[in-house]
Amino acid sequence: MLKTIMSQNIKTLDIDSTLKDAAELMVKSGIRRVAVSAAGNIIGVVSARTVVREALNNQNWASKKIGDVTRPAISVDADTSNRTAAKLMLKYGVGSLLIKGQGIVTERDLAKVIPRVTIPAIAVGTQGVITLNSDQTVWDAANAMVSLGMSHIPIVSGADIIGIVSLRDVLKAYYEGNSSSKLSDIASKNIVSEDLDATVGDVADLIATKNVGSVLLLEENELKASSLRGIVTEWDLVRTYANMERAHVLIKADPSKIRTLLTTLFAIPRVSNVAITYGPYDLLVSIDVEDIEQLGTFIVNSIASLPGVKDTLTLIEAEQI
Repeated sequence: MLKTIMSQNIKTLDIDSTLKDAAELMVKSGIRRVAVSAAGNIIGVVSARTVVREALNNQNWASKKIGDVTRPAISVDADTSNRTAAKLMLKYGVGSLLIKGQGIVTERDLAKVIPRVTIPAIAVGTQGVITLNSDQTVWDAANAMVSLGMSHIPIVSGADIIGIVSLRDVLKAYYEGNSSSKLSDIASKNIVSEDLDATVGDVADLIATKNVGSVLLLEENELKASSLRGIVTEWDLVRTYANMERAHVLIKADPSKIRTLLTTLFAIPRVSNVAITYGPYDLLVSIDVEDIEQLGTFIVNSIASLPGVKDTLTLIEAEQI
């Protein structure tokens, strides 16, 4: 439930405050969202992305009233389930939910507590990752983030990945008047990465323990631009959490190959459990998928074709994780 993961230290500004005030509060508090109040009541939220978008397009952004760009808040009860919260964030395209009279839950809060499933991380992240060069400017990063909806961009110098620039880094640069600074000057050197075998659970663990918003997926975990294969963000994990399903599949197997088949099935990504059954079917396999539409293809390609699996393969149930 959200009451176990929410932050009660919600930061609030009056509707007549400026975007400069919002940027200052975000930068000094290390947050990306500020609640907006009118007559003592919270009416909405202003995000770092909104501030950066205004700064990118309006020279006088700093004096603009936050009431002009406030997005209506979505409020839920503290007893709302984490899964429901992920679905609401995905449905409305928001990165936070207000907990009525108590606090706030963000996408990172949810990313830290999603089930540690063995779905391959590369399947839920972004492939064909956009990068920027170290000698490009904060303006270039802001433009890419606003136009492409990104929040983290790897920075490269020559053949090497030298850092990560986040939306928060860009906001801080604009607040400090450094929009023309080179990205090499603001990029975080705290690059968190995994290899291509990483699972959603592995990435969630890193986001939770390292307190970062993204994890790079690298071939042989080598910090080279040529090795970059994907990036998984906290939003990717929230989206996956909202959509993921667990299916239970019965398998009729060749008795002489059941032991080998058990070992093989346990080694397949997305397979969370295998149990021996009695009756017309021999095995019950539990499969975690990031989208129920992926299930049929996965079964045909990864399970039905295994040596020892007979023709009959029945999906008996699918449930939300």
